[in-house]
Amino acid sequence: MSRHSFRSERIAGIACRSTSSTSTATVTPPTTQHAVDKAASRTEQAQVPSAREAKPTFSWTKQWYPVQAVQNLDPKKPFATKLLGSDLVVWRDATGQWRCFEDRCPHRLAPLSQGRIAEADGNLQCSYHGWRFGGNGKAVSIPQAKMDGPGNEARVCNNKRSCVKAYPTKEFWGLVWVWPDANSSAWADSSNTEPPIDPFVAKLTAEDITLLTGQYFVRDMPIPFDILAENISDQSHVPFGHHGVAGNRESKWATHFKIWDVNKRQTWPDGYTYELEWSPDGINPPIQQAVTCIAPSFISYLQHKDQGAVSGVVFWIVPLDDLNTRVINQGVVTSPIPGPLRWLASKRGRWLDHLLLNEIFDGDLAYLHKAAFLAKQNDATGATWPQDYYLAAQADASAAAWRRWFNGRGQGGHVHASGGEPTKPPAGISRHDLLDRHAQHVTQCPSCQRGLQLVRRSQMVLKGACAAAFLGLAAALGQGQLQLASAPVAEVTVGIGSLLWLCGTLHSFEAKFGFSDYVHSER
Repeated sequence: MSRHSFRSERIAGIACRSTSSTSTATVTPPTTQHAVDKAASRTEQAQVPSAREAKPTFSWTKQWYPVQAVQNLDPKKPFATKLLGSDLVVWRDATGQWRCFEDRCPHRLAPLSQGRIAEADGNLQCSYHGWRFGGNGKAVSIPQAKMDGPGNEARVCNNKRSCVKAYPTKEFWGLVWVWPDANSSAWADSSNTEPPIDPFVAKLTAEDITLLTGQYFVRDMPIPFDILAENISDQSHVPFGHHGVAGNRESKWATHFKIWDVNKRQTWPDGYTYELEWSPDGINPPIQQAVTCIAPSFISYLQHKDQGAVSGVVFWIVPLDDLNTRVINQGVVTSPIPGPLRWLASKRGRWLDHLLLNEIFDGDLAYLHKAAFLAKQNDATGATWPQDYYLAAQADASAAAWRRWFNGRGQGGHVHASGGEPTKPPAGISRHDLLDRHAQHVTQCPSCQRGLQLVRRSQMVLKGACAAAFLGLAAALGQGQLQLASAPVAEVTVGIGSLLWLCGTLHSFEAKFGFSDYVHSER
């Protein structure tokens, strides 16, 4: 084993790939490199499960995944999505329950996401030939079969080949969840499994939460799942990767990271926990956060305050396919907030928060796509992550913890675990497509769509006002009512100039809903 590989493995031992009944060591924040090495060695020895404690193989399809926020979905229209490489359609039936089907009609393979919710019975209707399907995937109407004789439609509807594959779903914590397994045991398996979410967060009610920031920011990113999850599990990049947006690389706190109590709170079979001390904005003094990862998709950073209050952020990272990942982000605050401020916050458009969050993720996209290309290129040659990465500091322990789980119990992801070939490097992508906020976020966010419409309408109003003022001024001058060098003319001219400046400002602001380049060297 190379020196770099050996070093990476030792740092990785600070956080474990998964828990076991074996007791875990408590790691206090080391202050020297020698202490880091000793802590890594002790922790790795304490956390290696024995043979009798080995867990069953992790199944990527026997898990709950959030596919979209309920507030982003139109109950009158089907919603197309991907999950683990499969094309799915999510829709709500007449009873108000969300359903999920394979996105292809068994008749002639047309995408059901291009269909409609039938007014007659609230079932999903294919737009190609009008076949309708109930919530369990069974065909309830095949219009053309009626012409083939009495009882024929009922007969063909009872044929298993007329059914569409249906998946278990549930609505929980404002999200629609899908269990991407349609086998006969899927419904029982899913009913006995809870969605991945911090147990503390799961117990919060609407009355407990005083503020939701971002309110379910959702963005689809052209980055492989493991690369994006690794990025979100690592906060040491924030002062540098998000300088001037959500961090400050010049701050004295920029490199202040301490990790301890690894897996002390963990009670679930896959993931990790630890305590983290850092400065989220790089400006204010460090705070302590409880970090929780519940594989495969959940990560949270929570600061526990007095009287049980918390503030922090939660993420779900959802593998759409080999090369694309959906991130769902929510800020949570339970601390008391004065009534007027709470009311104002509730009336504030989500899109204002989303503009900032889009800029934050743009900063990640700017380098993650190339990093993903190199990582997957190395994977294709048989290289392992300890060979790819030189993890030189305790701050790398969170990324190492993720890698230990993903490449260990997680078997390198769904495709690899299913016997498929290693993920190929992502193809070249234009800068515009890489950072296209409109395609990746706005198209699935009603709030940002309204914000964009507001900006565009405001531009039209200002342009109209400019035109009216200019025509009025021209008419007054033409009729001799005003002198060109008079004060009123100067005032109107300044007003028109101000309106034009506002139009230009709004036009630049509109770009924040689409493509806005992110160049780290200029920040």
